[in-house]
Amino acid sequence: MAHKSRITKPLLLLLLLLTALLLVQFADSEDSGGEARGSRSVDLPTRQTLRENFFANRQALFIYGAGDARFSDRYLQTIRNYQSRARRIDIEIKSDRDVLESDWQGKTVFLVGTLQSNRLLERLNDRLPVQFTPEGFAFAGKRYPEARDRITLLYPNPYDSRYALNLLGGNSDEALLKELEQSSGFIFGITGDYRIMRGEDCLVFGLFSQETTSRWQFDPASYRDFSAETVSAFRTPNYNFHWHNLSGATGAAEETARRLDRAMENARKLLGITETLPPIDYHIYPNFEDKGLVTGNTDLSSADFSRYAVASVVCREIRGDDFSRDARLLLRRRYGEPRQQVLETGLSIYLSDAWRGKGYRYWAARLHLSGNGAPLSDLLDNELLVQESPLVMEPLAGTLVAYLVNRWGGIDSLLERYRQWSPDPAESELLASGWEAYLDSLAAEFTEDIRRGREAFPRSEDFQKGFCHAHEGYRIYNGYLSALSDQALARLASLGSNAVSITPFSYMGDPRRPNFLRHSRGAGSENDESIIHAALSAKALGMTVMLKPHIWLGRSWPGEIEMQNEQDWEAFFQYYYRWMRHYALLGEMYEVENLCVGVELVRATVGQEARWRELIARLRGLYSGKITYAANWGSEFEKVRFWDALDYIGLNCYYPLSEKDNPSDADLQAGAARIAETIEAVQQRYRKPVLLTEIGFTSTAAPWKQPHEVAGGRPVDTSSQARCYEAVLSELHGKSWLRGIYWWKWPTYLDYGGAANNDFTPNGKPAEEVVARWYGEKW
Repeated sequence: MAHKSRITKPLLLLLLLLTALLLVQFADSEDSGGEARGSRSVDLPTRQTLRENFFANRQALFIYGAGDARFSDRYLQTIRNYQSRARRIDIEIKSDRDVLESDWQGKTVFLVGTLQSNRLLERLNDRLPVQFTPEGFAFAGKRYPEARDRITLLYPNPYDSRYALNLLGGNSDEALLKELEQSSGFIFGITGDYRIMRGEDCLVFGLFSQETTSRWQFDPASYRDFSAETVSAFRTPNYNFHWHNLSGATGAAEETARRLDRAMENARKLLGITETLPPIDYHIYPNFEDKGLVTGNTDLSSADFSRYAVASVVCREIRGDDFSRDARLLLRRRYGEPRQQVLETGLSIYLSDAWRGKGYRYWAARLHLSGNGAPLSDLLDNELLVQESPLVMEPLAGTLVAYLVNRWGGIDSLLERYRQWSPDPAESELLASGWEAYLDSLAAEFTEDIRRGREAFPRSEDFQKGFCHAHEGYRIYNGYLSALSDQALARLASLGSNAVSITPFSYMGDPRRPNFLRHSRGAGSENDESIIHAALSAKALGMTVMLKPHIWLGRSWPGEIEMQNEQDWEAFFQYYYRWMRHYALLGEMYEVENLCVGVELVRATVGQEARWRELIARLRGLYSGKITYAANWGSEFEKVRFWDALDYIGLNCYYPLSEKDNPSDADLQAGAARIAETIEAVQQRYRKPVLLTEIGFTSTAAPWKQPHEVAGGRPVDTSSQARCYEAVLSELHGKSWLRGIYWWKWPTYLDYGGAANNDFTPNGKPAEEVVARWYGEKW
């Protein structure tokens, strides 16, 4: 998959570096709804086209404000820092005093400054939907006068609408420079088409219309005024509660507030805290998207130590108000930061309520009983504690604190040691033995609950009429956790699809050297919260979900991973197990029906059978659903020898249908029949059902010849894609050994696709109609 369409690592860094240009858009009238000056809406490019034009052109112009000598050198130096990190992009830098109108031609433009520093802002007032005045800037009928106020805005370049203009403007150059200097680039990764910030708070977010007749005009349906949606009406001595987009659920919100206040009182009493502390600002959001757009953080719950604030997602399906982050704030404020970070982590979890639904003790017992726990040495390693899976480390840290409280004779003794405790090797060895015995007793306590949970785990025996749901947006507002993704899934369900795969990524810099595999955590990435949201949204539509973690190697692909000695192979599989353990536990917690334990690891599977069998056996102890592996088509698929250890034989199927330039439909059908024979031959040896974990074709001429190849700049040919879909579906229909098909790919936002798109997605193309007919009527 990664070698077919995934953006490369350097390019994604560029995305975050120069994001402004990615999915950008701007508006252009003095009021909130005007049309771009000098051009009809129908003539303006879509945001997708602006993005594509940038990557085809790779020319960028940075224009900074030089009107105030106090800031001009800082602007220049900051932009030069971007320039030095931007690979494969030609960046030109000019001041507002030096730039000519002709300089704007043929490139994406980045413009930064205030009315005082950059005189171009006043000149553009009649060409943009934001107006800058000495009293502050105005947008959508509201004025923003404070020095902390700033706006990021994306719109077609007013002097060459084929490319994007990306604006960072405001009322204070100091505030703009702070954002530029503290970030990896213009922060448009979470901004949509416009975002207005006041200090650290997001006030406004929105998108412009992309409809043909109103393109780049103000769209009221996509405008969010978060300040107007925030209710701050419930206060206690311990909290100031703020509800965002409450939608009338006042009673439930107040009950949440009372429960948390009781938890705080209990924690203060247990910890012996009698002095007055400032109240925590507690923000409750109804979904991950809103939390991310306002705060830039999409975690289920997050603590802001500098602002003494907690922000949590609370909705019917998942809740972040378990008190663990509140407890962490309290501990840091009262006791400071300990030498052993596990004490702060563990004590905050020890004080939590119903961590991840069933409580930390249940999940720690589950990890221990299945042989998937972590040794004490991992928890005492401060760096590893942060790098490793929080789903694994947090409940184990909670049990370690519980054990220490018992061992040391109470929580007061633990608090006496809290700041300075750091065990020597002898004490660590002794504690490890005692903690192990404590976990044994905990596992015995929960054995029956665990057994019942495994038996109740959801399973679907239906044929999986699936798609690979691809995180195309790389943004909060159009990735897995967005409302746009929910709409895309609903559209997919309407076609008759009843299954999706969801893919988080990790990164390896060198396919020949092992490295720790990190879990996606960025707000716009395929992080845990985005995976959870997409899975729950799909399940609400009646879909089966497959969790399919994937290693990304930038310009290479997983099939190139090949260690050079036995020691490195051992290290690679240790890192890989740790990474996959996280997703097995995530899948168990949120009842994801299928887990794919690897994708296209061609040189890391054949010849490594024993290691894969060990990995699969360990994960089975933790995960109750069905397990597969997605082998690459060809040699790997035909040579893997551990299929019997799995529930499904998985194949990323990119076998050619025909070598001809102009095959008939009968030729394509015959090619599909040959592929089916190849698959069945493997299936017959192992007697396991088969899932096509990926199959797809680009919308280009002759995609049947090399189906795995990316579309690149080739001309669009949607009819050829549809012919391939028809051949495959008609041939595979009714095969008794086949249990599912996952087409590559279905995007997280429906603007991605359509008649002008040459990529793999069938969205908005004739192939979509083929899918609807087979998935909806014939299967």
